[in-house]
Amino acid sequence: MPFLMKYLSGQAMGRFPVWMMRQAGRYLPKYRAIRAKHSFWEMATQPEIAAEVSLLPIQEIPVDAIIFFSDILTMPYGLGLPITMKESVGPITEIPLRTQDQFKIFEGYDPSQHTRFVGEALSLIKKQIPNEMTLLGFAGAPWTVGSYLIEGQSNRNFEQIKSWMHNDPASLACCLETLGDATVRYLEYQHQSGAHMVQLFDTWIGHMPKNFFEDHYSKILNKMFFKLKERGVPAIYFTKHSSHLTPLFSSLPVSGFSVDELVSLTELDKQFPRNVFFQGNLDPVLLLKGTEGQVRLKTRLLVQEARSLQRHVIMNLAHGILPGTPVENARAFVQEARSLWI
Repeated sequence: MPFLMKYLSGQAMGRFPVWMMRQAGRYLPKYRAIRAKHSFWEMATQPEIAAEVSLLPIQEIPVDAIIFFSDILTMPYGLGLPITMKESVGPITEIPLRTQDQFKIFEGYDPSQHTRFVGEALSLIKKQIPNEMTLLGFAGAPWTVGSYLIEGQSNRNFEQIKSWMHNDPASLACCLETLGDATVRYLEYQHQSGAHMVQLFDTWIGHMPKNFFEDHYSKILNKMFFKLKERGVPAIYFTKHSSHLTPLFSSLPVSGFSVDELVSLTELDKQFPRNVFFQGNLDPVLLLKGTEGQVRLKTRLLVQEARSLQRHVIMNLAHGILPGTPVENARAFVQEARSLWI
């Protein structure tokens, strides 16, 4: 059993496990060299390349987990939706989905058919990592993926999905539930292909009104996490800048909750059941702009805070590592977290 999984099972391992979201990204020179030769979707859909990129971090940084290289829109892309990745813009859905009939495409999603390359990439990675290394799968959550599919491209006002939500919340919820059911199949397939644990990214949930969460979205998330738990798939829920919903997150049947940089682990400690582990929450901007000494100091303080909690904690960033981050700072964070005994 890998180090991280042993730790979460209750074994005394002597230190906290550590990894970083988006750790195989643009801050690594070797990643940029591979990216210069291939389009994003070539990298994500060719198992050999996806595996190679996924494994880049362990050549540079002693992380305890590998998260496979992909994107939160890989599942709809695999279904044939025309999604392009444009530099400095992000994903563009060329034909936005804005009706219930359009979302019915997800009812026919078969992960072994439409995203077989994901399973093959995970299998390749699993064969190449040490036994003590944890392999993580991931997917985008329905609200976040839905926002890209409905808007067409990044739109910080979320005009289309919010307009739909205000005009017909029940039909939007129905579409998000259909998307959620497909996402569960996708994550279960990743687990069957070698992932020890999965993470559900809900990056844009901070823009969701509390009443829509209470009336509709909580039911969708509960259904998803319950199915994953029932099928033996440990799942982490990642949210960002969504403190207005935090008290509602605490009742979800998740294995772990990923904490952003706007709140402390201590602040959330009393709100979640003890069997839910925390993950986080060093600010990625510190790694981008800080000195190595500042990174090490803040890491020590984070470890000290985590020690005071009566729950398991995975050392991580508050969200994904930023392009341009010095590799030395990323390495300093991981090294410092691994050197401090508990």
